[in-house]
Amino acid sequence: MTTIMSMISRRSDNVIVYLLIALYLIMSSVALYLEMWIVLALPFILGIILFSFFRPKYLFYAIVFMTPLSLNLEEVGMGTISFYLPTEPLLFGFSALLMLAHMYRAIFPWEIVSHPISRALYLYIGWMLLTSITSVDPVVSLKFLISRLWFIIPMYFAGATLFLRLKNARRFLLLYLIPFFGVVLYTLMRHSVLGFEEDPAHSVMEPFYRDHTQYGAVVAFFVPIAVGFFLDGKSNPIQRLVTGIFLAVLLFALVYTYSRAAWLSVFFAFVLWVIVQSKVQLKVIVAGGMILLMGMILSYDSIMVELRKNKTDSSENLVENVESITNISTDASNLERINRWNSVFAMTAEKPIFGFGPGTYMFEYAPYQNARDLTIISTNFGDVGNAHSEYLGPLAESGIPGMLSVLVLVFFIFYTAYNTYNRLPPGRTRHLLLFSALALVTYFTHGLLNNYLDSDKASVPVFGTMAIITAIDVISRKRRNTK
Repeated sequence: MTTIMSMISRRSDNVIVYLLIALYLIMSSVALYLEMWIVLALPFILGIILFSFFRPKYLFYAIVFMTPLSLNLEEVGMGTISFYLPTEPLLFGFSALLMLAHMYRAIFPWEIVSHPISRALYLYIGWMLLTSITSVDPVVSLKFLISRLWFIIPMYFAGATLFLRLKNARRFLLLYLIPFFGVVLYTLMRHSVLGFEEDPAHSVMEPFYRDHTQYGAVVAFFVPIAVGFFLDGKSNPIQRLVTGIFLAVLLFALVYTYSRAAWLSVFFAFVLWVIVQSKVQLKVIVAGGMILLMGMILSYDSIMVELRKNKTDSSENLVENVESITNISTDASNLERINRWNSVFAMTAEKPIFGFGPGTYMFEYAPYQNARDLTIISTNFGDVGNAHSEYLGPLAESGIPGMLSVLVLVFFIFYTAYNTYNRLPPGRTRHLLLFSALALVTYFTHGLLNNYLDSDKASVPVFGTMAIITAIDVISRKRRNTK
């Protein structure tokens, strides 16, 4: 009797399965006829939801791996919204799931939630929320805030929790670096066909990266990471050979990005690495920086006179390209940055505390341009980018407190990295911390001249590497307390 009942039950289950399959096939046929693509994607969406519930760690890794290969809908002609597929929908859904899970039961350790870098992020996000409410366009600002959160929650908070096991941190870096290396090879092959000339360098990385400066920023970011893997004392000869090839190709790619900001950021990180290796004390570094800054302020007029004498424009000649970095007389790119920055200062003079609202700069800056600052690439339509600075953008959009919140965040990142580095004994953990911090040095130096945290391409590695520093700090404190 039991056997008969079980057979009937199995047949009933099979009938239900067949009915569901038939129902989906009918729905798919209708959806295909009516071009309702979302219905066709339902199994994929359901699979991702189940995956995120039962294997969230692997969803995190999948997002990281797909980021270098994601495509912007606007740039590939599939819409008018700048939205990266498939990563940003996944990041949004993953963020919502993580917040709900954390409200039900704390999934992020208290040491991560209460960490100084986390608190700096609360200040940064909190002020952004307030200025989104006071924004001249609250809808744009709230969208901007939500998009920033879907990078920070998965990459920083979930990342830092995962990275408490340090092998996960190395895995994170490799999972971005490996597909990105494929993008670099693709870019170099396209560029080689065009003779590595400067003009094609602005677009050969498409459709994966929007221009040579965004691509150059990520190449620069991973140069220290590749150096770190290459110099890892526990690597075997094959691993060292592979990472050596990665490093050589990245350095070659860096040169032919024709991104002067990327070159400068790597040079600055290299200088900092030499200083660290020389074991120079922090107070000496700070004192030297202060003396240099005071000297530049006191010599401002004479420096500007000398800069205006430079007439070298950027070109495919690498020496001329380096010389053009300080050309503020004829180089259109440099002059347009000055135009954008002067617009920031004019906007700040009008709204110094709350700014115009996160994400609104590109729509609001046109009336604040001065006629004498306009260049051949200036526009009044808000269609060619932002404030070209990770620090001045928030100044216009969130006021002086907004810019200060960014500076506080950057300070706590490197202050934490410095203290943790000195606390750790020589070894693999200290090595990982150093080169993660140097990667962030390249980005935040580059951030003086450009800003890319509005895209997954930069936000995923930047917030993820911040999480590595936080996790290593927590680990080192626990080890010290245990001893």
